[in-house]
Amino acid sequence: MAEGMGNHAGNKRQRYSSALGSAREVLACVQVAQAMRYIGTVDAKVLDRMDHVIATLTRLVYRRAS
Repeated sequence: MAEGMGNHAGNKRQRYSSALGSAREVLACVQVAQAMRYIGTVDAKVLDRMDHVIATLTRLVYRRAS
C-alpha cells in the first residue's frame, strides 16, 4: 500500500493497481506451492491477512469517483 501513498491522482490509483496485482500474484504462488507440495499448510491467519490486504487494495483501485 505504500506504493500508492506517496502519489497523487491517476498515478496513485496506478500504483495501488500494481500493488494489487503483486498481492494477488503472491497469493497465487502460495496456492501453487501448496498444491505442488513444496510447502505445507499455511496458517489461516496469514491467508486471512493476505485476503484483507487484497480486499483493501481492491477498494482503493475500484472505488467510485465522488
